Amino acid sequence: MERTIKKEINLNRFNTGCSPCMSEAKKMEQKFSNRKISEIKIEEVKVIVSSMFKNDKV
Repeated sequence: MERTIKKEINLNRFNTGCSPCMSEAKKMEQKFSNRKISEIKIEEVKVIVSSMFKNDKV
């Protein structure tokens, strides 16, 4: 019996992501609107991240 070797894939090396991931990244980028990280309040980050996990479909 042949044993298959799983290759570890480093997702950080890809130039592009899957379309749902890219869509969410674009939404986050718009919400942060090119501000410096130090200008973004932690509560705002919590709201943005939690909104990613809400179901937008009704």
